[in-house]
Amino acid sequence: AFAKRLWGNAYLDPKTRTFQRRSNECAPDPVTGLSPKRTFVQFVLEPLYKMYTLCLGEPEKDVEKAFRSLGVLLGKEHLRSSARPLMRVVFRKYFGTSTGFVDTIVQHVPSPAAAAKGKVARCYSGPLSSRVVESMIKCDSHGPLVIHVAKLYAEPDGQSFSAFGRIYSGSVKPGDRVKVLGEAYTPDDDEDMAFATVSSVWIPRGRTRTEVMMARAGNWVLLGGVDSDIIKTATIVGAGKSNFGGDDGDGEIHVFSPLKFPHAGGESTMKLAVEPLNPAELPKMIEGLRRVSKSYPMSTTRVEESGEHILFGTGELYLDCLMHDLRTVYSDIEVKVADPVVGFRETVVETSSIKCTSETANKRNTLTFTAEPLDDGLAE
Repeated sequence: AFAKRLWGNAYLDPKTRTFQRRSNECAPDPVTGLSPKRTFVQFVLEPLYKMYTLCLGEPEKDVEKAFRSLGVLLGKEHLRSSARPLMRVVFRKYFGTSTGFVDTIVQHVPSPAAAAKGKVARCYSGPLSSRVVESMIKCDSHGPLVIHVAKLYAEPDGQSFSAFGRIYSGSVKPGDRVKVLGEAYTPDDDEDMAFATVSSVWIPRGRTRTEVMMARAGNWVLLGGVDSDIIKTATIVGAGKSNFGGDDGDGEIHVFSPLKFPHAGGESTMKLAVEPLNPAELPKMIEGLRRVSKSYPMSTTRVEESGEHILFGTGELYLDCLMHDLRTVYSDIEVKVADPVVGFRETVVETSSIKCTSETANKRNTLTFTAEPLDDGLAE
């Protein structure tokens, strides 16, 4: 019950020892004569500030005595250290091991097997009645290989990428021959398909990665050697016939739908014209733009009729990150940029209530316009 009072407008009345919703309903503090502060400030922030102040500049004896009263025992080597190492030791001993983030994931994020059914229903573009889908829903490591690649991460050399994806079915190991299905792939049109060989398999671990000899269904993995034919996202399946209506009758495979970002507006609307400082380095810049587009999910590039190379992003900070990587990671050249421009997007949601009228110069003809939404599917 007390933990619930540590958030929001809650004040502890020092006289009645009860919680109130407004500070003016509480008696003033008998020592300071001021109104009580919110419970979060009083019981969480202020004690942290006091511990922080003790670590910064108080004498060793005062620090040792104060923290001993809290059950934190400090050795001489800790007391004589600088402020930052001392604070780390104090907070680690007082709060214990920092497992809050991991505990939150364990409690609120479902396991791969439990979440597979919902993920497949949301992301898979094909029918949900095939044997391949049944294998993905069961998270079957013995089923046909199906991996959804969601992002590409650049290697330190900036020339190649590791494909980050989730294994929905089957297992993958270095040396496996796979088919990389692009976003435009359909069972009737296999132009956006390529063969590749998995060179490495890693388990991502924050800033580091651990190479493994095999990864099974349910794991997030980094794959090497399959990035050359991936633009943004892709679906990776085994190269055998079993994934394409072969001997086991799985039926035609479909791809996972491309990622959408509705909370970010759905598309990049800020554009930037770029050109190399040295015109002879234009091919190098074009290759760098291709790599930037692969690395940033919401970035796109386009060549205008005038020959300008346009880079699209979601905002100025996003474009700044794009240009930094273009200059220093992917092309290592000097690039000139124009001022960023926002491309406006307008639409019609209902028939206009006002008619727009215009007359010709001789006053003999009048044009009247109204606007209304197009029928569903007409613009697709």
